Amino acid sequence: MRDISLRPLFAAILATTPTLMISAPVQAEGFVDDSHLTGGIYYSQRYRDKRDMTVGSPDYGHYVEDLHHATFNANLDFVSGYAGGFIGLDVAGFAAVNLATGNAAHPNEISLSSANQRWDEDWSGDKGGFNLYKAALKLKHDDYWMRAGYIQPSGQTLLAVHWGFVPGAYQGAEMGGSWDFGQYGALSSSYFWSDKYKAPWYTEMYEFRGADNTTKIDYVHALGMRYDFKNKLVLETSWAQAADFMDQYMTKLSYSFPVAGNDLRLSYQFYGARDQVGDNSIAAYGSVNDEYEGLAWLQGITLGYTLDTLDFRLEAQTVKAEGNQGFFLQRITPAYASSNGRLDIWWDAASDFDANGETSVFAGVTYDLKNYELPGWAVGAGYVYGWGGKPCTTCTVNDELADQSQRIDESAWTFNIAHVVQTGRLKGTLFNLHYINYDNHGSNPNYSGGYNNMFQDEIDIKFNVIAPFSIF
Repeated sequence: MRDISLRPLFAAILATTPTLMISAPVQAEGFVDDSHLTGGIYYSQRYRDKRDMTVGSPDYGHYVEDLHHATFNANLDFVSGYAGGFIGLDVAGFAAVNLATGNAAHPNEISLSSANQRWDEDWSGDKGGFNLYKAALKLKHDDYWMRAGYIQPSGQTLLAVHWGFVPGAYQGAEMGGSWDFGQYGALSSSYFWSDKYKAPWYTEMYEFRGADNTTKIDYVHALGMRYDFKNKLVLETSWAQAADFMDQYMTKLSYSFPVAGNDLRLSYQFYGARDQVGDNSIAAYGSVNDEYEGLAWLQGITLGYTLDTLDFRLEAQTVKAEGNQGFFLQRITPAYASSNGRLDIWWDAASDFDANGETSVFAGVTYDLKNYELPGWAVGAGYVYGWGGKPCTTCTVNDELADQSQRIDESAWTFNIAHVVQTGRLKGTLFNLHYINYDNHGSNPNYSGGYNNMFQDEIDIKFNVIAPFSIF
């Protein structure tokens, strides 16, 4: 499939919008009067060290620097109203400045990579600069809508974007609609199509590729729906596809009901993936695009309960991902930063706990300190333990099948302190400190032994400041 250029589209937008405003000022009032220009100022400081378990290394058994950086970001986000109640335009971009950079060469994912796009990545570090992450024509009519250009998925599909302080972007189009059936519920549905993507730390769009970082994937697309039964029961489902490469599936059922005067929130979630490549033969990881043997899946259950100033979470997931990759990945294209996908189970605990055969349980609590005359302050802690992680079943290590007798457990503690300013000029500003202590219970070096998404012990300290503002 040939590449699709969006330049004629944006030229038409820029040419048409002034005409609408001049020739039909009454109809164009909505475009101006309902417009908003907002933004944010952001600061990120991070210290992440990993234990070196490479045999023969002078640092064997010790923690070494992985990410040490301090970064400043600022963004502006223009959202127009609709001229004639029908057509509008959204544009957004951000600037990044590196204040301090450690020795690690890979992108810190908050600034901009020294490479402009994924397939030119040479892992040489970061740079400052400007990045346009949204430029979209939008249309609406009654209960139907459409957006095209540089966009982020906003409907009900499996496709999603990476985030720094701002989102990544797809080059493509999305359309959807909603239908309200009164007491019987409400349905919303959307379709998304794209031929290029960029993570927020890259400034240029790039094509989709397979696990070998070479094979081009012409496009990705997805269809999804959400049905709200209006009785605290919500059903969501989606199908997504990377052309001639991968199919993915998602179903999520959410429900809440009162227990002791407060709602108990629960969900069941299923994420599946089946590749369209290969015959599940033995191969070195990354040498072929045959990712899974049959249907791979991640299933999870979540429970949440709020009691006065305490919010409790208890969640669990289990994974089946036999084949060459050896772990379940929500991205429909597996290469780093090549796309992203939806996964509503996230513990901010370093690991994804997604190895083949692995089951993991997370427990966490957040405590709002408002009763101690500390409005806007909250502290939290969590613990996750995963067990039974298996290596990839058809990949090779040093030209031999990965040792199938291995089983690795992993665990992590997390602590969080957050404050949202309640009054004054800084009202709404968030200060957040997050600490992770991750423990890999095995001795394999990072991403080795057939565990292609499992790294060694890690200590990660993240301090972020987010100061939103509104201009009009």
